[in-house]
Amino acid sequence: MKKTLLSLALIAVSGQALATELYNGRISGMAGAGYVTGGYSDGLLFNPSLAANYKENDDLAVVLNGGALVSDFEDLVDDLDDLVDFTDYLENANNLVPSDADKLKGLLRNVDGKSLDGTLGASLVVAVPNSFISAALVVKATGTIGAVVDIDDDDYALIDNRTNRPFEPEDLESSVYARGVLLRETGIALARSFDLGGDGTLLVGVTPKRLKVETIVYSTTVADYDEDDLDADDYTVESSASNLDAGLTYQTGNLRYGLSIQNIKSDSFRSVSNDVYKLDTRTTGAIGYVTDRFKAEAAVDVGAYNTFGLGGESQVFRAGVELNALSWLQLRAGLQRDMKDTLPDAYSVGLGISPFDVVNIDIAGFSGDDNATGGAIQIGFRL
Repeated sequence: MKKTLLSLALIAVSGQALATELYNGRISGMAGAGYVTGGYSDGLLFNPSLAANYKENDDLAVVLNGGALVSDFEDLVDDLDDLVDFTDYLENANNLVPSDADKLKGLLRNVDGKSLDGTLGASLVVAVPNSFISAALVVKATGTIGAVVDIDDDDYALIDNRTNRPFEPEDLESSVYARGVLLRETGIALARSFDLGGDGTLLVGVTPKRLKVETIVYSTTVADYDEDDLDADDYTVESSASNLDAGLTYQTGNLRYGLSIQNIKSDSFRSVSNDVYKLDTRTTGAIGYVTDRFKAEAAVDVGAYNTFGLGGESQVFRAGVELNALSWLQLRAGLQRDMKDTLPDAYSVGLGISPFDVVNIDIAGFSGDDNATGGAIQIGFRL
């Protein structure tokens, strides 16, 4: 039974994998379609070769991104807080009176079988374009957490048997399970462009990086639940590894073609419960169209990859468009779909403001199935 419930918790976690790459205020508005049309301070997060995709007047850029997506359509957080608060109250009660017993059973029913999940992400890019070799410091972090509540039916009988008698909330067997992973990456993107003659240009790039992976497996009774304990040492394991991203982009006229490989070396990391979080190699191909006023891109994972906790595979298709309504105003929209039907569909819209192309603020909103909603923001400075 416990393994089944832990699997359910993992499903809650993995359901948000649609958004793990949607935390860039610009590219988020295009649903993550930025593998060949992204700029030298944005696209390199998805395809390292784009670090060399700059204009003649581009120079140092400092860009901050952040975002989150949460799915708590059943209001589990509030209901669980109400349950924990009431069990705290019962600890100081002499006897379990009938009205309190009825209320306790109602609070247990409110959380029975409910789940929640969410992801958050942030990145910092310091990019320096150069005709010899472009370089950028890239720091990224993505966290995913999911939780599920299982109410033991025997607890209802226990409450009835303890009515008008002393009652200890610690005797309840109902439990909360949570599982998550925090992935932190620090790397240096290096890229160069090569003139192939005519109007053809080839961009080549790599990002050697260092990873820190923290897995979380949390299990406790409903009476002892405390969300502040999720990152306690008893429930987490931290591991380190080195890896490499690589990418190619071919530009000819208004067309763009590209291939990106994230995490060239697959790796595995264990949790305190000895379960495995597998970081798969992910290869994505993309085609784009770019003009001064408009860009469009379609990108798809070349092969399927394992989705943490679902025991299945995903292969994601993304498509997005951007319109320069004014020289300083951009409008964006996009969609994302898992061709393996493991992850839910996602849709996005975005707005960018970039006066004088020196300071930019880009915001994006996105939503998925199961009432999942989120957003991302970018603040950038360019010299």
